[in-house]
Amino acid sequence: MTSTLIKAGRVFDGLAERSLEHAYIVVEGDTIATVGPQSELGGRHERFAQEIDLGSDATILPGLINMHTHMSFSSGPNVFADHQAESNETKLIRSVENMRVALRTGVTTIRDCGTLNNIAFSMRDAIEKGVVQGPRIVASVDGITTMGGHLWFCGIEADTEADVRRAVRAQVKAGADFIKVFATGGATTPRTNLFAAQYTQAEMCAVTEEARRLDVRVAAHAHGTPGVRHAIAARVTTIEHCSFRQPSGTIYEPEQARRIADAGLYVCPTISVGRGKALETQQLVISEEEAMAFYARREERFGLVRQLLDDGVQIVSGSDAGVPYNTFDNYPDDLILTSEGVDLSPVEVLKSATSVAAEAMGRPDLGVIARGKAADLIAVQGNPLQDIRTLTQTRFVMSRGQVVSA
Repeated sequence: MTSTLIKAGRVFDGLAERSLEHAYIVVEGDTIATVGPQSELGGRHERFAQEIDLGSDATILPGLINMHTHMSFSSGPNVFADHQAESNETKLIRSVENMRVALRTGVTTIRDCGTLNNIAFSMRDAIEKGVVQGPRIVASVDGITTMGGHLWFCGIEADTEADVRRAVRAQVKAGADFIKVFATGGATTPRTNLFAAQYTQAEMCAVTEEARRLDVRVAAHAHGTPGVRHAIAARVTTIEHCSFRQPSGTIYEPEQARRIADAGLYVCPTISVGRGKALETQQLVISEEEAMAFYARREERFGLVRQLLDDGVQIVSGSDAGVPYNTFDNYPDDLILTSEGVDLSPVEVLKSATSVAAEAMGRPDLGVIARGKAADLIAVQGNPLQDIRTLTQTRFVMSRGQVVSA
């Protein structure tokens, strides 16, 4: 087994509040063998097959985890129309490119929250076998939705308690790493209602009961408040979006937030720069009034996430890459926006995209730099613990112990 020595000005392990200065990491095969200060090394490095010195201003950190993506989606203005018009072969080719781009920007693990089974599983297996380059894929693939419900075009339509139990079993049998269920409608799918619950509380509980029996976790898409409440009652693992939307607007419910915190659930608020960047570059042209409404909603979103945090809710980061204007190369900017918009420290944001994200997935091998953990590493120029904007300056990516870019 070959060993690689990597040196840098500092290492952030994904857990501590500060970095280890003048540090080194030894990687053996696809696993981290040692982490420590360079003073331990002495002058003899002959035992290492490869030595990589990233320089005194570089920071090594765990590879980023994007907790909410749709790998085959187009990121175009009308994802639904693109999905319906394109062949599965085109979707697969796009998935290959999206995964390549994600990895190059420092994302070494993605959680895919809705892609056709055959595409997602093919990508996951091809990457694991080294056929194509890409991040680790943790896949729900076909999400569970109601007849004509959100993302019916890449999901399993199930309308009763018996149906949803059967759908969970089918997905686990097919190879799903976790279960995605759509508790409300969503903006991407025509003629769905994002304010209303798609499933009763009993039906949502049937999903989580069956998933727990089969030892898989559950992510619930929930914009409308009724769907959020049902997701909490069912004890899903993560609530995606968690928007507390009602027809009259966003109305935060602190008692529900405290129930989320007390139950140990996670929220993935899917903050992203996509639409804002499209407005700034005039890729998206709308009226001044519509633009002002968008920015007002975004500020409202920041405030809601701040309230969730203040009420003790654990936040994980995910961008919803693939939906309109939301591309796979934006994730470092998405994390910057989260830090600046929600007023989170760089360390809090970095943990939400590394160790806390790995914890939410039940993957203790990921998201942390320590002996025995997976050798998924990135390095940026500068110190992201002091300046989160350095995340855009990725200069090194290692996935499964293999150098992807340096």
